[in-house]
Amino acid sequence: MKTIKETLDDLQDHERQQLMYGFEHEFAQYVCLADGKFIGVNVETVQHLEIVEKAGCWSIGINHGKACDESN
Repeated sequence: MKTIKETLDDLQDHERQQLMYGFEHEFAQYVCLADGKFIGVNVETVQHLEIVEKAGCWSIGINHGKACDESN
């Protein structure tokens, strides 16, 4: 699995902006990645997200909830 920084660097602009908005306003936001994974910010309380790696308020892991093509 890529690091959080590498994953952030690979995101599309609108996905990165979504995460930065959550970071700046201190609420949970995440973006679905391939193979049911996610990258997010402030997601510790989101029940269906299993955090695999964490750096500060940033997390990467497995999405056990909604399909990634649904809005979060």
